[in-house]
Amino acid sequence: MRVAVIGGGAMGSATSWRLARRGVEVTCFDRYSPPHAMGSSHGESRIFRTAYMEGEWYVPLLQESLGLWRELEVETSTDLLTLTGALMIGPASSTTVAGALQSARKHGLDARLLSGRELAAYRGIVVGPDDVALLDVQAGFVRPEAAVAAMLSRSPDVKCDSPVHSLDEVVDRFDAVVVAAGAWTSELLPTLPLKVERQVLAWFAVEPGADWLRPDRFPVFIRETKDAGDVYGFPTLDGTSVKIARHHDGEATDPTHVDREVTGEELKPLRTFAKRDLRGVSDRLTRAVTCMYTNTPDEAFIVDRLPHDPRVVVVSACSGHGFKFTPVIGDIAADLVCDGVTRRDISHFALSRFATSGDRP
Repeated sequence: MRVAVIGGGAMGSATSWRLARRGVEVTCFDRYSPPHAMGSSHGESRIFRTAYMEGEWYVPLLQESLGLWRELEVETSTDLLTLTGALMIGPASSTTVAGALQSARKHGLDARLLSGRELAAYRGIVVGPDDVALLDVQAGFVRPEAAVAAMLSRSPDVKCDSPVHSLDEVVDRFDAVVVAAGAWTSELLPTLPLKVERQVLAWFAVEPGADWLRPDRFPVFIRETKDAGDVYGFPTLDGTSVKIARHHDGEATDPTHVDREVTGEELKPLRTFAKRDLRGVSDRLTRAVTCMYTNTPDEAFIVDRLPHDPRVVVVSACSGHGFKFTPVIGDIAADLVCDGVTRRDISHFALSRFATSGDRP
């Protein structure tokens, strides 16, 4: 069986890896040379968490994904996933806390609700008067560039600098096609209701002596704020800086003409957060980059076969929260290609929820 995978980012590299493990002849096409910083699979660190505020149905996939990350580490002798725990911070009634707590209780996860006093034990967090937190123990961060490189190393045929602009270019040359093109998915399937959102990732300097920000002492976090929405961040990975970013609220963009320059104005909310809400982090920027979210209207994934052509599988549009799921989504895509079905529950990711999803460009 010969399969074309369009896109060599997170989902494309995972699909290629999982197909290759089944003995499938895979060719992975990417418009650049992955891992690269032109799409959505970069930025040094991505949060992995299991107490999932976006919906309890994601949790079984996350639990399986953790095992697959460990499998990839063993296969490639690469350090990819570091467990630090995660703090979901905000008022008790906030989606950030209440949604994560609901998932944790539904699945009996190793998680507990912390009072503001208990949260203050983490020296890096400045605790507000209404703040509580859910501590998700089975959480941490994945290194995206290393992960993509590891998965592609298991795929013998990767075509770099080889953009695919139309399904017609590949659909008749292969037995099946997987569309994992991220922000460029609409170029191949223009009837899907997708919007690409530009995001800013920023690193701020760690103040001297702030050793409480190390990964062995400081969890990853998502914090609900009144002025900047949900802000997420990480422990220091280099001893000199901490990465923070806003989740959504970015400007719409065209993936081939993204403004890669980060302005002082768009950094203001992150500077304010670093100085006001974190202890041991200054508002001095060390670097900033852009990436992209590819959003569906309901911010759930797309993982499905095209109704009119089941040889084409779509795994993309992860709406800014997909990287942690990468290996299990790749394995699901391999299921759909090889078997036409998967044992996992992907009903929330079906194309049928979009009125025009079956149309072919």
